[in-house]
Amino acid sequence: KAQLPEFFIERLTKKGDAVHDPFMGRGTTPIQAALMERKAFGNDINPLSIILTRPRMRTVNAQEVSNALKSINFKNGEILRKDLLAFYHKKTLIGLEALKKWLNINAPLSKKNPNPIADWIRMVAINRLSGHSPGFFSGRSMPPNQAVSIKAQQKINIKLGLNPPAKDIEALINRKTNSLLKKGWFPRKANFSLHVGSATHTPKIKNSSIDLVVTSPPFLDIVDYAADNWLRCWFAGIDPSNVNISAHKTKEDWTEMVHNVLK
Repeated sequence: KAQLPEFFIERLTKKGDAVHDPFMGRGTTPIQAALMERKAFGNDINPLSIILTRPRMRTVNAQEVSNALKSINFKNGEILRKDLLAFYHKKTLIGLEALKKWLNINAPLSKKNPNPIADWIRMVAINRLSGHSPGFFSGRSMPPNQAVSIKAQQKINIKLGLNPPAKDIEALINRKTNSLLKKGWFPRKANFSLHVGSATHTPKIKNSSIDLVVTSPPFLDIVDYAADNWLRCWFAGIDPSNVNISAHKTKEDWTEMVHNVLK
């Protein structure tokens, strides 16, 4: 919850200080730090973290998002993975493939500072890929915010006796955008620096430049991050086999890892 980093940032730093999360995940700590006018630093081994965090650090408005979505031909996709029909109606999957093509042009992963509107649309789309309510692109899938396997989703479909319904991708992204922006967003330019790589080696962050670290380190070996995020990685164009997410088997190994990161 954002209230957790807020608690420590409020008490242990002042405006202009630097706050860092070496395991930023969805970006809760750096986003909260930026909202509180601190310098926001973040790092994660998975490039997915940056594309979930960076768009929420930059000012966009709902009309710009709507205009960009109108320019996309959602009928121009090609189904490359038929197994994903376990999650999506054929028309929805074609639309997602069309959106992927548009994003590869307008917000390629290789670009460090892509178009903010395209960056935002990708972030919202990734968070709408699968879930339990009509607001997601998929048919009913559990749990939300992480993807089950193809086989598990097929079992869910059989158990419920349902096939994934067609979804209006443009309308769902617009609806979520309006919800996220209803209270406005950053009133000023956020001061942030986000990085991909090992948490123990962040050479782009200057020595002695961080005033506070607030983080939630990875669990021991009870969470499979690659398995949980495979669908998001598919949409983003990330090969999870190339993301070296470590799993620590013992408390001693985990403690040593955290010690090295903080050091």
